[in-house]
Amino acid sequence: MTAKIVPLSKEQHQALRVHFKQPFAHIAEEHLLPVVVHEFGPAAAVYPIVFVKNNDSNNYQPVVLLGLEPGKNLYLQDEQMQATYVPISARNYPFFLTPDPENDKQLTIGIDENSPRVSKDDGEALYTEQGEETEMLQRAKQQLADFFDTSRVTRTFVEKLTELSLLEAKTLTVQVNGQKREINGLFLVDEKKLNELSDEQFMELRKQGYLAPIYAHMLSVQQVQRLTRWQSEKETAQA
Repeated sequence: MTAKIVPLSKEQHQALRVHFKQPFAHIAEEHLLPVVVHEFGPAAAVYPIVFVKNNDSNNYQPVVLLGLEPGKNLYLQDEQMQATYVPISARNYPFFLTPDPENDKQLTIGIDENSPRVSKDDGEALYTEQGEETEMLQRAKQQLADFFDTSRVTRTFVEKLTELSLLEAKTLTVQVNGQKREINGLFLVDEKKLNELSDEQFMELRKQGYLAPIYAHMLSVQQVQRLTRWQSEKETAQA
């Protein structure tokens, strides 16, 4: 079902409830998920962290790789994510940040009215009978606000990588049941270019706290082996 994201309002949505059964069904067909720089540490322990490029804006976005091909989330097995960490962008659903209809320069919390999690009968209420926000809604709003703030920090981080020309287009070559496959459209920090930075440039990255996420990203690429194993097992089972 197509998403219908609308600004959340007490007048329209006081009777709505949200349940959290099958909490990851909405990312079953996602092979990429956005992450913010603050997540690189825990995410790197279980996912490959890569960068993709928006061809319209020429901006880069860090993402975790969930599968080797579009529409396939290999981490989601038996309705559960096989990971010790789930990115914030997956946990916000069915809430989103959306333009404020009264001020298009500001954002407000929105909800996907077509989400199977949203109904008037099942789940946790958004508002009390008195029209006050419930604790669940307050938590969701705070989580979205935190994500927005860290997204701005992430943009600054990516801008620095771009300024230093550290991001390079890479093709990841993997073996699935003995067959070579290539994953294109990804960008990684180039280790050679990182090592060629001047002392001044390197120290600036250190002072800004960027070295830890850079190294986390570089080490995380090895997690592609996990995806390769799962893809091989899946295809073998389907054969």
